[in-house]
Amino acid sequence: MAVEVYSKKYIQHKAWIQPGNWKIFRQRLLQQRICDLGLRIKGSPIEPLIHQLKNELSAKGVDFVPAFYLTDTWGCPDKVPIVGIPFYLSCALLGRIEKEQTGYLEDNQMIMQLLRHETGHAINYAYRLWEEQSWKDTFGSFSKPYREVFHPNPWSRRFVRHICSYSYRYTYAQKHPDDDFAETFAVWLTPRSGWRYKYKYWPAIQKLKYVDRMMRNICDQKPKRKSGKLLLPVSGMTMSLAEYYYSRNKEYGETS
Repeated sequence: MAVEVYSKKYIQHKAWIQPGNWKIFRQRLLQQRICDLGLRIKGSPIEPLIHQLKNELSAKGVDFVPAFYLTDTWGCPDKVPIVGIPFYLSCALLGRIEKEQTGYLEDNQMIMQLLRHETGHAINYAYRLWEEQSWKDTFGSFSKPYREVFHPNPWSRRFVRHICSYSYRYTYAQKHPDDDFAETFAVWLTPRSGWRYKYKYWPAIQKLKYVDRMMRNICDQKPKRKSGKLLLPVSGMTMSLAEYYYSRNKEYGETS
């Protein structure tokens, strides 16, 4: 049986891989091009979580639901209201390799937090909210330089605390006005977050109230943008899985 056919046939069936065969199967997977693995969201472990997100949006009266696609990392393409999801979350076997290679794999709680955060970005881009003067007054200038390294104030109460990043803990909202909005939106969207009580005496409550008003105002409006060019869709990931992890490890200085 050709390796390609073997991989496609068995990749979605974790139960078929016996413990003694894992090393062999893992090596075969690592040699495959990512675009040849037949990955998709439909029927994958990520699909029920996307359905959960859609239910949360509906419960808040938000009609717009962004499109989702598989790529190399979390994020939306530049000002495009489409959410990219790491390809390894679409298959339990690839998730196992991700954890072996990096020591970390998002659990369902973190995935939901990231889905809400990225949906905040998508809604910002779909309705071009950052152009509104009220948005600028609340979150700051969207054109502010975006830097991967920033210096947050961990005690500030002007920002919500949502995603816990490895380097910055719960201060990700301080990275950029766009992330401040996305994090605020995520807290607002999260069921039973109790944001009105939790942030009652924080300056951040004004941002949450702003998002609450804004979502009510745009709930019956058509988005100004729904689509755009995707950034590295899984169909275009022609490197092998081994090459992908070698490149990642090299980028983060972990090849020693």
